[in-house]
Amino acid sequence: MLPLEGIKIIDFSRLLPGPLGTQILKQLGAEVIKIESPKRMDYTRYYEPKIEQTSTMFYTLNYGKEALVIDYEEEKGYSKIIELIKESDVFIEQFRPEVMKGFRLDFDTVKKINPTIVYISVTGYGQNSKFKNKAGHDLNYIAQAGLLDLNKNEKGKPIIPGYQVADIAGGSYMLVAACTTALLAKHKQQKAQYVDVNLSKATMPLNAIAQGMEYQGASYKKTPILSGMMVNYNVYECADKKWIALGALETKFWNSFCDKIDEPSWKTNNQFDLIAGVFDKTLLENLFSSKTRDEWVDFFENEDICISPVLEINELIDFHTKNNTDVFEKVMIDNNEMYIYKAPFLITN
Repeated sequence: MLPLEGIKIIDFSRLLPGPLGTQILKQLGAEVIKIESPKRMDYTRYYEPKIEQTSTMFYTLNYGKEALVIDYEEEKGYSKIIELIKESDVFIEQFRPEVMKGFRLDFDTVKKINPTIVYISVTGYGQNSKFKNKAGHDLNYIAQAGLLDLNKNEKGKPIIPGYQVADIAGGSYMLVAACTTALLAKHKQQKAQYVDVNLSKATMPLNAIAQGMEYQGASYKKTPILSGMMVNYNVYECADKKWIALGALETKFWNSFCDKIDEPSWKTNNQFDLIAGVFDKTLLENLFSSKTRDEWVDFFENEDICISPVLEINELIDFHTKNNTDVFEKVMIDNNEMYIYKAPFLITN
């Protein structure tokens, strides 16, 4: 039995943070009913590429949910939503503060209809901050969280990640944590629970190490141990122009690495010896350029060293399927084969 079996969720969210979070909750057993207004359909339906008339992105985020298009601004549609609220456990919305009040679906209204509802709002900047009504996207949230400041090139220019940090780490995953925690609180207290998942705030803990060092009088940016300062914790280009990640941070892993490549003189028990500049990084660059990435992967396959291929996006499915990592689930949509991400954790008893 899945842990959230019997839990019914009404999902008003769109785009990425809410839909991915509710997709994970669905895979944990919840019944998720996705609500769209004909006046504001989920934009991801229309992105390319598509299967028939619907985007593959939409299926990635919403596969398996029951999708209902209801005009809840009209009385007939609003009445349908009221009936769904009465029989549901969780209500999730992703609009700016006060918007749901205009739809007569704010927390105060919904908890009168269902006194034990878990109501979750996913917002950019929270319900009460100075920025609460500002529009924002992933780039804005990671900028304001200090994360872009920690991700700069050699010229000091912030590098925009090729993936969504705040939307997923701050939004989707925090939504899962918020929902399960609030369900526990509901069970213990037997009353409605309100949770505001604030994307900007929820993203802040990702800079916990840097912020902790800063307040201790040290600058993480001047000592970027985990972002390029160490030769034993770095990425290297291989003979085929693909890349490999060496994560031998502890000296025990580094020394095992040195034994495997037959370079005993490189061994050390002092991490400071492995700072780029103290240790000649070109030695490692030349080493890794002597074989292809996959040759290095095979070479280190049975070694406990912390070394991994830097996979390209088009390699993910084959790699994880071959290695039985339980990352993807194969589904069929209109006779088209598609792979959906599985829930990132399992609960067993």
